[in-house]
Amino acid sequence: MTRKLVSIGLVSVTLLLLIYTEPLWTRHTGGLWTPLIFLSIAAGFFWLIIKLIKELIGMIKNRVAFKANQLLPTILIAGILSFTFFNTFSFDIEDKIYGKVVFRACYEGTQNQATFKLREGNRFEVHATGVFFYDEYFTGQYIQRGDTLDLDYDGDVHRAIGDKMFMNNRDEVLESTRSNMDSTRRPLNFYYGYCKGLN
Repeated sequence: MTRKLVSIGLVSVTLLLLIYTEPLWTRHTGGLWTPLIFLSIAAGFFWLIIKLIKELIGMIKNRVAFKANQLLPTILIAGILSFTFFNTFSFDIEDKIYGKVVFRACYEGTQNQATFKLREGNRFEVHATGVFFYDEYFTGQYIQRGDTLDLDYDGDVHRAIGDKMFMNNRDEVLESTRSNMDSTRRPLNFYYGYCKGLN
């Protein structure tokens, strides 16, 4: 019984940590690691569901010699699954660490996608994904001058965005001004709001 509870506890804690710290590890792992971690989360879920089914079948078969402590694994698994599915405490680690999003925009290409976010504390981030597991974050500080955003990157400059963006509020599009960007790259223009899955 103790070994069973320890194994369920270890899988559950690992699963919860991976789920609730997703905004942290997706920024730093990148590439092939991100889908592998998501597969690990899926495997953990399947393991818990199979374990729950086995526990329920075991309780039904041994209902004559049933003891109250045999309910512990079932309660633990059911609690963990409901906690993850319904986000019982409803907290968002991303907002607490990086600041709340005050503006968002999306670019959807044929083989790539990017999100652009402005956060509290004059922080910005660009999350670009694409084919062959391309997954990269660009972050930094921004200053807004009228309709223009001056971007000061923490590291590399996103070459299809550059360091200046124009907020076209009439068309609700965030446009690159081609300042400090790779002239061979097609500029990314973002539409305001969440990604709509257009491509």
